[in-house]
Amino acid sequence: MGLDRRAFIGLVAGGAVGTLFTPIPWKLADDAAIWTQNWPWIPRVPRGEVTYAATASKLCPSGTGLKVALAGGKPIMAYGNPEHPLSQGGVSPIGASEVYMLYSPARVRTPMRKSGGKFEPITWEQAQTELMAKCKAAGNKVACISGDVGGTAGEVLSAFLAKAGSAAMYAMPSEAGPAAAGFKLMGGQGRVGFDIDNADCVLILGSDIFEGSGVSVRNRKAFCATRPLGNDQTAKYAYAGPVRNHTGAVCDAWIPVASSHLGALALGIAWHLLKAGATAGAADMADFKKLVETEYTPDKVAKLTGVDPEILASVAKNLASAKAPLVIPGSEMSQGTGPGAFIAGMSLNLLLGRLNKPGGVVALPELPAVFPGAETPSEILARDLPGFLKSVGEGKTAAPEVLFVYAANPAYGLPESGAMAAALEKIPFKVSFASFMDETAAMCDLILPNSLTLERYDDVVTPYGAAFCSMTLVKPLVAPIFDTKTTADFILDTAKKMNLALGHDSLEKALKEKAAVLAKSEGFVAKEAMPWEVLAGKAAPAFDPAGLWKGLEAGLAWVKVGMVAQTGLSFAAKVLAAQKPATAELSLAGMAPQRVGTSATGLPAQCLTAIPDTDLKAGASIVRLNAATAKKYGLSQGSSLTLSGAGASCPAKAYISENVMTGVVAVPLGFGHTAFDAFSKGKGDNFLKIMTASVEDGTDMTVWAGSEVKIA
Repeated sequence: MGLDRRAFIGLVAGGAVGTLFTPIPWKLADDAAIWTQNWPWIPRVPRGEVTYAATASKLCPSGTGLKVALAGGKPIMAYGNPEHPLSQGGVSPIGASEVYMLYSPARVRTPMRKSGGKFEPITWEQAQTELMAKCKAAGNKVACISGDVGGTAGEVLSAFLAKAGSAAMYAMPSEAGPAAAGFKLMGGQGRVGFDIDNADCVLILGSDIFEGSGVSVRNRKAFCATRPLGNDQTAKYAYAGPVRNHTGAVCDAWIPVASSHLGALALGIAWHLLKAGATAGAADMADFKKLVETEYTPDKVAKLTGVDPEILASVAKNLASAKAPLVIPGSEMSQGTGPGAFIAGMSLNLLLGRLNKPGGVVALPELPAVFPGAETPSEILARDLPGFLKSVGEGKTAAPEVLFVYAANPAYGLPESGAMAAALEKIPFKVSFASFMDETAAMCDLILPNSLTLERYDDVVTPYGAAFCSMTLVKPLVAPIFDTKTTADFILDTAKKMNLALGHDSLEKALKEKAAVLAKSEGFVAKEAMPWEVLAGKAAPAFDPAGLWKGLEAGLAWVKVGMVAQTGLSFAAKVLAAQKPATAELSLAGMAPQRVGTSATGLPAQCLTAIPDTDLKAGASIVRLNAATAKKYGLSQGSSLTLSGAGASCPAKAYISENVMTGVVAVPLGFGHTAFDAFSKGKGDNFLKIMTASVEDGTDMTVWAGSEVKIA
């Protein structure tokens, strides 16, 4: 059999879109050479015996398992762990940079206190004394913004706030937030995951699942498995969104639709399913059906979205005729959509009968907490951080007296970023636990640097999007290079000295207890069998509870294939009825490739050469729009322009591309830093500052995907 274009693109999806491969022996010499090439801050080439150790990435949101090569005990290269279910040998650009980031010039090397507008080094003892005094004075007026709420370190911070009498813990925006809030509004229990491994027809509504969304490395592996070399594909994929991004490029079909109209598109597809007789046992089924048949007819949806009714009918037919269809709602930039759009997408899964089925949507149980009082990740994710800060900035909500910022950079990574930074300024005492000097850390009164992934104990617990529960151990492979501490250990010690003891002396001990608790459950170590195989009906392998910790230390993952039974699940028809899809003459679509890092890491220096001229050129941001849109605004290839919105503006240059739908300008995210280092500063602009933080009708949650902008 030949290799056709579709199979070739499918093969490339697992490699070109950020996937690297397990090392081969003759590459080690090259790895050692790369070690110091062009990076003057990295120490001399390590020498000595080459060994390998396993851990997991904490910088990468997909939580992939890592296999780290060490020379003479010093890390030199990070690869994907072939024995880990979330990576299977693949690794994202951020995960691959874990070793290099140890020596990043942006690292905060010692505790620091701001004095007279400048930072000065202090000891950990001095920092702890000042922090305890501020927390005692603040009482329950303590809040936390975290970029990592799923693991045990998140439990530590949540439990500390609970002991202080506060429930003001917020997560940085992601697709997990609208999913948690939306599923709650539907009466759902547990956390949603998507079993694309066992699906045979996948409709992706916005979410860039092969690049920056959820378990992207695992998703790429699953996608490639459906396109075996020389054989027919076993699953169809369709992508709906404003840009034919990395995910859209490899799917069988791209349906151009604005970010703000994804919910309407889903309900337009629901119209066809209902006409074909689809139904569900939800209490509000009649209300949902009436709403869709009245407000989301083919003609009305076509007028709003621009999508031909025949395309909607074809998509509905493909879903209905598939054995294991799956719909994945989300955002092309992994943030900014609301619970309403998620509910609309989920309504298709309900009509198709795809809840808690192999190849469908899985409601996962929350793993037991080992710190009393800690909230579940779903409770934290369902809160509205941009809405909270906007209310603080407008004086409608009292600012907390003390703010902890952990693994997050809200001064940069939120919509209307200038206004959000101004709101943060209203908080009297701010503490950053940043590993790097980011924009938020630069605003804080104390910086207490967290040790990086390869220097500390931590864990990765059930990343968003995975169809199975999991825990992976993160363990130190090298002593802290600078004067840093594991934040969770520092908080545990601080709590103890404040007579707020949380129950453990160290995160390592807490992780061992968590492993002991999980050992009593129905899970297993993913080695002889993978969780998606068990989901499909394969018998789970025998599990030795006594050997779990040893398996975790070896880099294996504990997994559990479990589903939370749903009682009283609804379509949230009242929420959907209140939705008023926004219309805009010109709207934004964000592109967030992993090569530009995250708001908390800045631009990884090692990835700079992978940034194309179509994103950044000569320090200027490049934005994409198609020929029709460019003509309307009098633009041509390379034209200078200014985009404005939310009271701010961003200069850029135009790149004409038919991979962007008419009426949309696609902007690269991850640039425009004013902090970190020379590799991040002064490169392009931060387009989040021109995205308007609006309120979604029916949910009162903040949305900014598809924000309206103007061109000058």
